[in-house]
Amino acid sequence: MSIAEPPSVDEVRRLRHRQVVDRLDELRLVRRLSATMSQTALAKALAISQPAVNNALKRAAKVPDVPEGFSGASPYEIAERYAAGMIDRDRLIDELGRFPYAPTPTTDGYDWLVEEVANTVGEVGDALDDGLIDEDTYDAIQHRIDEYRQAAAS
Repeated sequence: MSIAEPPSVDEVRRLRHRQVVDRLDELRLVRRLSATMSQTALAKALAISQPAVNNALKRAAKVPDVPEGFSGASPYEIAERYAAGMIDRDRLIDELGRFPYAPTPTTDGYDWLVEEVANTVGEVGDALDDGLIDEDTYDAIQHRIDEYRQAAAS
């Protein structure tokens, strides 16, 4: 892209999502490296301070690992990788179609508040609402989820 070209909103959005997933990947890798190196050695190798490594490890402890066979640790992260241009639509639909979703919480009938649960199918709806996926892709994911659940039930 030359300086004379007008900026693209789509390109900026893609880069913003890329930053988010790159940071998750960085934290996961720092955590893995810390199992084989001291914080001091890691800081020297990364050309950052030891306190910066310590802070990164504290943040990394809160970042879930990516399940085998998936590109992200949550449905939303997978959709964000798609929005960042890191995976294609077919892979997105495949992964979100077979993701091991947590059950969606329901109310007890008296209180409308439910506990926030990670990795529910609701995150696919959040991805739609946040513009990570379009309606056709959302419908294709829901169709794949239904197919996968029917196949698993039989």
